Amino acid sequence: MSPLSYLYQWASLAALLIATGVALWRGGWPERLAGVAMILAWFATGFLYNSHQRFGPQTAVFLVDLALMLVLLFIAMRSNRWWPMWACGFHGLTLTLMLATLADPGISNRASLIAGGGVFSYLTMAALFCGALPRRRLAPKSSHPEAAPPPP
Repeated sequence: MSPLSYLYQWASLAALLIATGVALWRGGWPERLAGVAMILAWFATGFLYNSHQRFGPQTAVFLVDLALMLVLLFIAMRSNRWWPMWACGFHGLTLTLMLATLADPGISNRASLIAGGGVFSYLTMAALFCGALPRRRLAPKSSHPEAAPPPP
């Protein structure tokens, strides 16, 4: 199954492209790193998700989400931004749902997909969007001597 077979996947892709587009356009290194990591995780999840497995953990998808969590934690620990903490919290709820399917394989993957892949995923993207939108990336300093302002 391709990652774009259903309407909710197209909606998720649109939200992802809006949030990460703003992050790549306006954000600093934390926003750009998170944006690239979210794009990679979104596509990896789409290709690794086993649609024939109705119950039990999706191990490959869990590992992708764990890797994204580690990137978000790295950003939260290294940057002075507030949004990575929110993103880690929302994404942590997604991981908690996945761990619940490990504890009880009788939990349908659909429940994890709707709550984790839907609600909490959108909240994680919203945290990135809200964190990147007010940022203005500074123009790189020119090394050309004529571009520098004259000394006082």
